[in-house]
Amino acid sequence: MNDSELPDWDRIVERHAARVFRVAFRILRSIHDAEDVSQEAFAEAYRLHHGGPVQNWTGLLVRLATLRALDRLRRRRPSMELRESDRISTVEPFEEAIANELTQRLRNALAYLPDQQATVFVMHYFEQLSRDQISAALRVSPDAVSTALYKARQRLLAELAIFNQGDSK
Repeated sequence: MNDSELPDWDRIVERHAARVFRVAFRILRSIHDAEDVSQEAFAEAYRLHHGGPVQNWTGLLVRLATLRALDRLRRRRPSMELRESDRISTVEPFEEAIANELTQRLRNALAYLPDQQATVFVMHYFEQLSRDQISAALRVSPDAVSTALYKARQRLLAELAIFNQGDSK
């Protein structure tokens, strides 16, 4: 590999760091864990680049951030959470408690999705990318994105329905 084939890492990091961190943070809700996952994603992307050229840095980095964040979530390591009292809210405490509980349940349920479904779900709902943008980033067909998103929603609904049944008793 000659110097002309080496990517401009400073530019890649500058362009993608915020998104990689945001994806990890939205899954983990921990600044420290999101920073660690961001570093892991960039290090892994660097290693993968040596195996061959990367066609889509955004897709690769978002996918790696999602997968590494889900791995960390699955291990359920204790993490330092941001304090909710640090932000100003006009929402009633009861409503805020319900929203926080649902957020935690969704985050936990994401850990049980297959990697492809979790990645598509995160890219669509957390990063608000279109089906075509996800398709291009992951190098899969738009129909595959739609199918993965549908299956992810169905599995998440099933996971969350279990919680709802337990709460109604």
